[in-house]
Amino acid sequence: MAEHELIHLADDLGNSVVLRVTGQEPGGLTGMIEVGSYFVSGGIRTSLDAEDLTAWEKTLDSLAQGADSAAWREGQRATEIHLEIDDHDRVHVAVVDSQSFLVTVELTIEVAKDWLDDHRQRLTDLRANFPA
Repeated sequence: MAEHELIHLADDLGNSVVLRVTGQEPGGLTGMIEVGSYFVSGGIRTSLDAEDLTAWEKTLDSLAQGADSAAWREGQRATEIHLEIDDHDRVHVAVVDSQSFLVTVELTIEVAKDWLDDHRQRLTDLRANFPA
């Protein structure tokens, strides 16, 4: 199975948050959330199911409709990703692991103006290649 990046937020300063789908198993997909900067880097395994993909779509929709912030998988059984958009083409991203390592990593990432459209396409591509 080829890997697929559902989330890819990165800038020229070396800050990044990537959710890389790495496999498929009964009931869903497996992946890795990777966080990188010049200060900190690391990753955590995660799983995704159809509900997670629908929730990611709703998160993107909320931001596209003008919300300043949104959270994906907040209060769920998996690592959360919180997004807050500022007025300078930057997204403040918090990756929250409240289940296993009890760690939160926050980064500010400069994004392209079309980053929401790019992420919608990533979701469409993932669904086409790995139907739930």
